[in-house]
Amino acid sequence: MNGYKSIYMVVEMMNEVKGNMKNLFIGIGIFIMLCVGSLSGCLDEKSKFIGTWFNQDGSTSMTFESDGTVTITGTGPLGFVSLTGTFNYSVADKKITFSSGDTGVTFNYRFPESNQLILTTDQGASLLLTKK
Repeated sequence: MNGYKSIYMVVEMMNEVKGNMKNLFIGIGIFIMLCVGSLSGCLDEKSKFIGTWFNQDGSTSMTFESDGTVTITGTGPLGFVSLTGTFNYSVADKKITFSSGDTGVTFNYRFPESNQLILTTDQGASLLLTKK
């Protein structure tokens, strides 16, 4: 009788370990999915900019590249700021920063539609761009 009880206890212990391992793998899987999900949100946000955007009369264009550079041609007006040339850009917290060397300027942005980008300053100036 003790032999059966010992076998039963070993089987129960193995089932408990197996259950704990299963829970561990599920926990690790959920953790990995959360990490990938949070990182993909950042990557997806920056990828929305990639391509060429034009203002309403076509006098200004912004071509965003996946390497983190943007080329602005035309007048580049946005309130008191006028940017023309090639700059680095970075995106964080619904703000985009254009920089060259140690100098940079930051704007708020939003995408009201998939092919529209609105850049705004804290002073209230805005620029509507359309992707073509």
